[in-house]
Amino acid sequence: MSAKIRIGAVSYLNTRPLVFGLEQGLAEERFELSYSVPGVLTDRMLAGELDIALMPVIELAKAPELEIVPGLAIGTSGPSRSVLLISRKSIEEVTSIALDRESRTSNALVQVLCRRVWKIEPEFRSGHGGLDEALIDCDGIVQIGDKALFAEPPHDTVVYDLGGVWTASTGMPFVFAAWFCRPGVLDREIYEALHESRRRGAKMLGPIAEDYTWHGRQYPQLSRDYLEKNIRFRLGNAELEAMRAFFDAAAEVGLIPAAPEPKLALTRWTQCHETAANAGGAQHAEF
Repeated sequence: MSAKIRIGAVSYLNTRPLVFGLEQGLAEERFELSYSVPGVLTDRMLAGELDIALMPVIELAKAPELEIVPGLAIGTSGPSRSVLLISRKSIEEVTSIALDRESRTSNALVQVLCRRVWKIEPEFRSGHGGLDEALIDCDGIVQIGDKALFAEPPHDTVVYDLGGVWTASTGMPFVFAAWFCRPGVLDREIYEALHESRRRGAKMLGPIAEDYTWHGRQYPQLSRDYLEKNIRFRLGNAELEAMRAFFDAAAEVGLIPAAPEPKLALTRWTQCHETAANAGGAQHAEF
């Protein structure tokens, strides 16, 4: 019997619709599913511990040989509600920002927006603990995932939604994460299982929202609104073009050495991916 395909997913609410079918036993004879925060998933993928991982897209610069599973991603086209800059000052007064340990894409996005949109050059600091601690030492902090979505920010802060700022500035969607795989790993069966997992999740957004717990509490209405109105799970032409624009901007401000070219894992598109890709046309970023 061949070894199972090792899949790593993010342990956030926005991942649940993508992995719903897998968690219900879809193709369980082929997959071994585990969870980590985004940055750890990247480290595990680069260490050879995973075959497919839901990775922050900026990590493609570290491993440009990785391929993208067509048609699926975690992104937004407007406010995301779960990728935020929380600041004690208005943006033009910010001189220092604490970065989030969990996602390098969000950290890169805030640096791109500071340089290209807000026209500021704050100091970026790593290694801070929680929100309150960071706001003692820094003017602002990047917060992502469930803590950004569910935790109330301090009353005396200003909140900037990074996905919303990107879309308002460029007219493009933003892709935070996608399924990345090692070259040659993805076959038709795996591809179809990942898409079927997403289709099953799309039909169960209500139950997913009602069942999800963060720090012992449930937020069913907020969770459902978030999954239905803020997060997009498609990866078509518009999203690929947005990824390229983000990579170009990250390279121009010196965050990565060069902009990687996203490579789709299957050269022959299935009907599912072709439908997703054709649903949105290519756009061009203008900062």
